[in-house]
Amino acid sequence: MDGVREFVNNSCSELNVIISVRAGDKIGCVYRVEEFCLKRFECLKVCFGNEQNPFIDGIKVCYCDFGQYGSTELVVKKHGCTLDKLLNKNFRIIFLSAGPTIAVSAHKI
Repeated sequence: MDGVREFVNNSCSELNVIISVRAGDKIGCVYRVEEFCLKRFECLKVCFGNEQNPFIDGIKVCYCDFGQYGSTELVVKKHGCTLDKLLNKNFRIIFLSAGPTIAVSAHKI
């Protein structure tokens, strides 16, 4: 996927998204961190890596609305695990409201 994903905010809140980009194929080694905001129902294509560093190692999503705060953080622990596949085998990453947390889903397109 060459370090490009489309992020979709299908929640009712503005989101702050932080992704950790894996250094090569070494899980836990961070090449860089990319941070961006997504408005309600916004879709944004983000270039975060390159040919040598195309993988997401972790993702954190936060919101703060009307005094309420919520966050979700996901970190890949093993090559080929469900989370690794979700973040790195799909082009579109989707965020959904799930009570006080944000659910993360994906779609290949």
